[in-house]
Amino acid sequence: MAAPLALAYVACASPAHAHSEVASLGVFWSGAVHLLLSFERLALVVAFAIWAGTQQQRADAALVGAIGLGAFAAALATRPQGVESHSASMIAIVALVLLGAAGVARIQMGVRALLIAAGCCGMIAGAIGATGETIRDRAINATALALVAAAATAYALMAASFVARWRHARLGLSLCAGAVTILAAVCASGYSRICGYG
Repeated sequence: MAAPLALAYVACASPAHAHSEVASLGVFWSGAVHLLLSFERLALVVAFAIWAGTQQQRADAALVGAIGLGAFAAALATRPQGVESHSASMIAIVALVLLGAAGVARIQMGVRALLIAAGCCGMIAGAIGATGETIRDRAINATALALVAAAATAYALMAASFVARWRHARLGLSLCAGAVTILAAVCASGYSRICGYG
């Protein structure tokens, strides 16, 4: 019961206060929650998986692994700043816009190109950075972040597979992706109460 309340409190807190609250959850859970609180990066992973789910050539397990591995490597290689960088968030927004355009244009890619794109999306998501005093703590933190990115990808791929047969569901999914992109852009700008900025 305390964990959901702590998560709700962290989601409504200011960025600096939220980071101290997330860190109090422990090394593993702070890594998992850190990606969940970075809306534009989580939206990027989900949007990529939905788009990848519409491809004719699919390699779902490999895509989940590529996003997880990319997120782990980037998180381990990046040391987080005290306050989220808006330029790093804007990279995720630009990638979201590009994914949206690819979805609208119904661009089809081969498996190799999809795997490279999945690794890049994972690296953008993981560029939040891993926290911890020792390399062991940073590795545990990065592992949790990568697991959340991989799980979000897997669930989005399943959702895309389920709705791919119905034209109206695909349209609804496209509209939701557009709304999420706009919301993520507002969050990344730093002026949104929804995302905990004031």
